[in-house]
Amino acid sequence: MKHLICTLMLSCATMGINATEEHDSNHFFTPAEQMEYLDRAPVALPATGGRGIFLSWRILGTDEPGILFDIVKDGTTIKSDSKVSNFTDTKGTKTSSYEIVVKRDGKEVERTKAFTPWSKTFLRQTLDRPADGVTPAGESYSYTPNDCSVGDVDGDGQYELFVKWDPSNSKDNSQAGYTGNVFIDAYKLDMTSEQPTRLWRIDLGVNIRAGAHYTQFLVYDFDGDGKVEMICKTAAGSKDGKGNYVSDAATDESIKAVDNTKDWRNSSGKVTGGQEWLTVFNGETGEAIHTIYYNPNRNGGVGGEAGWTKNWDDRSGKTDKDYGNRGERYLAAVAYLDGPKSNPSAVMLRGYYTYSYIWAVDFDGKELATKWLHASDTKTTYTVTNGDGTSKTYTAPLPTGRTSGSRTAYGNGNHNLSVGDYDGDGCDEITLGASAINNDGTLFYSTGFGHGDALHVGDIDPDRPGMEVFTVHEESPYGWDLHDAATGEIICSAEGGKDNGRGIASDIIGANRGYEFSSSNDRNQRNAANEVVSSKSTSLNFRCYWNGDLQDELLDGNIMDTWNGSSVTRLLTLYDYGNSSTCNSTKKTPNLTADLLGDWREEIILWDSTDGCTLNIFTTNIPTEHAIPTLMHDHTYRMGVAWQNSGYNQPPHVGYYLPDYAEYLKAQSTGIDNIREDAMGNDDAFYTLQGIKTNGKKAGVYIRGGKIRVIK
Repeated sequence: MKHLICTLMLSCATMGINATEEHDSNHFFTPAEQMEYLDRAPVALPATGGRGIFLSWRILGTDEPGILFDIVKDGTTIKSDSKVSNFTDTKGTKTSSYEIVVKRDGKEVERTKAFTPWSKTFLRQTLDRPADGVTPAGESYSYTPNDCSVGDVDGDGQYELFVKWDPSNSKDNSQAGYTGNVFIDAYKLDMTSEQPTRLWRIDLGVNIRAGAHYTQFLVYDFDGDGKVEMICKTAAGSKDGKGNYVSDAATDESIKAVDNTKDWRNSSGKVTGGQEWLTVFNGETGEAIHTIYYNPNRNGGVGGEAGWTKNWDDRSGKTDKDYGNRGERYLAAVAYLDGPKSNPSAVMLRGYYTYSYIWAVDFDGKELATKWLHASDTKTTYTVTNGDGTSKTYTAPLPTGRTSGSRTAYGNGNHNLSVGDYDGDGCDEITLGASAINNDGTLFYSTGFGHGDALHVGDIDPDRPGMEVFTVHEESPYGWDLHDAATGEIICSAEGGKDNGRGIASDIIGANRGYEFSSSNDRNQRNAANEVVSSKSTSLNFRCYWNGDLQDELLDGNIMDTWNGSSVTRLLTLYDYGNSSTCNSTKKTPNLTADLLGDWREEIILWDSTDGCTLNIFTTNIPTEHAIPTLMHDHTYRMGVAWQNSGYNQPPHVGYYLPDYAEYLKAQSTGIDNIREDAMGNDDAFYTLQGIKTNGKKAGVYIRGGKIRVIK
């Protein structure tokens, strides 16, 4: 009996769930310290079919169980004690004014400000587009809004929007040619008009090239003051939101003395010299707070710039200094490397085809400082250098998959990455694709399968402890693999005959437990047992919660499909609304998907192709019976929104299995405090919820390996 109780408490502690009578399930997997302050983000828009007004608002991860909501229209309560955070007012009009009242134990504890409906089923925000330009070669270019991120710059609980402007001549690293400057703006969204307020603009200058692989910008509260900062790579000539050179914010005199007028581009438009920096900017003003050398530099060294002599390319006849390719591949993420009670770190990555460097940087509110630098310089050994300059070299174990492959992160990175607490120690790890890095900078594991283009991490198999990684491979043996996010153990895999360039893992078939996954070389839908559950081909791009059910929809460019039980059908053509278009060429990615407004379903941001300066923000108007806390209060998901703009953009995933979580919340709302214990072996615990029945049977909470599953 004591063993079972201890098992329950340990499992709950792993997930941040209180194992006492309070049972705060809204901390499902995520400690409260990692939940940023958010308001209710209420939104109103025309209901489906144009009949009335649809309302939705946030349930917070910090809410206590049992909260209820009243809906007030024009001063009169029209709905009392709603358990869910959406409502359709069939008599509502575009002039109606609404408030959401939050109640606990029958008493009002919170009330939103009054809000009015959008005029359309989507919100248009017309931005201040940068002026057109001309390259040194005489070629004209213009701008469109590209990757976006969000963060609260002033601590009011509302997200501001960060927008990277992409010039029409932006280039992949493999392509020659000049590009226009990269700009990053911050805007305060306006729910009542199409004109958001621009807070600032950062000009990264001529020595930061434009393209998907150069500027990965991180928006997050790094110093714990309740307001976000932005961190990204900068160079000579970069100017902050006040119009000052970012070198002015350095404490290193060699940075402050740089020539900010020098153009380091060669005749092919590649930046092959000059100092490289990392700058942290004030999220509210855009002012540069501190600038340090970017590590590693082009030669794999720390600080300074002594010319480019290192060849990052292992292919015959390729000299990376001239080609400007493999040494110019960057990724970035936010990670809680010291656990939820400490401030998060910025994690910057350089290189993944061959040499791979992962650099963790802390910000104390005044200065940036190195936490550690991981260098996978060979396929067998790697070195970790701490912030005090001490280094240690390690010999890596054999890969978990292709044992003849690289043992380290050398050559084992994707065009994307993911972050989460995969081993349950309270600290984040970084998944790079075919390798992963521990919170202290050491190698977590390697699968040896090499470089790939797509990566998905979540609770793909809900009956297996922890999370899983699905990734596709660009090099032999090509194919795909599904592996354990904590150990690298290969769960299932397949080889292929060519570069497997696309792949997705998502829960699209409600009749099957767990996620389905497929890839461009194998379009069958498979489950974690490597069983083909459907031969129906689907898109391989983004996933999104949109309908009222607990499954994913598939977002492919500006169209959205859903599974109807036996086949995939078109749900929405977003181009029909405001000429909505995608980003990043053939990748066809949205500017951003995230749970930004309203209830737990996600918002989609695309841009208007007719004017090149308007963002269209879509939110669902489909009712749902499920009362799920905002996805932004799930740690794995929130980290995914922060890294979404890196490399080849990938969608965020929650760290739990949503159907199980929804069942657990329903069970909890009807009396989880009244539990009795049944033994199911020495390592498991099963709790029957008194009086709870599903399909005529009692429901129960079954805990195994640090996971909760509700048994019907």
